[in-house]
Amino acid sequence: MIYAIATTDQQLAHHFSKAEIFTFYNEQQEVIAVYKNPILGVSGCSAKRLLVDLLQKMACDVVIVRKIGEKTLGRLLDAGFKVEQGNTRHSSQELLTAARLQKHSLTSPDQGVKKNSGCCSSH
Repeated sequence: MIYAIATTDQQLAHHFSKAEIFTFYNEQQEVIAVYKNPILGVSGCSAKRLLVDLLQKMACDVVIVRKIGEKTLGRLLDAGFKVEQGNTRHSSQELLTAARLQKHSLTSPDQGVKKNSGCCSSH
């Protein structure tokens, strides 16, 4: 299993799409790769596809987030990723352990944060 944690300032980012970096871990909780968020500074809804592409390129199985928009969550779920919700106060090891135990699985787009307006009205 490959896990990705969306991080900012070396902790779980408050919002998935605004994370500074994505850190990838293997089953032994070892860092295998670190990437800057490919959509920072990129406008438009198609930018979210860059995140999905990065996760697929890394053969990621589980994405760990704090908050995520319902449309972005739907895209991740549709692409076959498992999504786990974590706590910003937890260490990466605590987040990975909770994700492995599937303590806070997000399994439906409606578990994401609703957006009142803007683009991305379809996945």
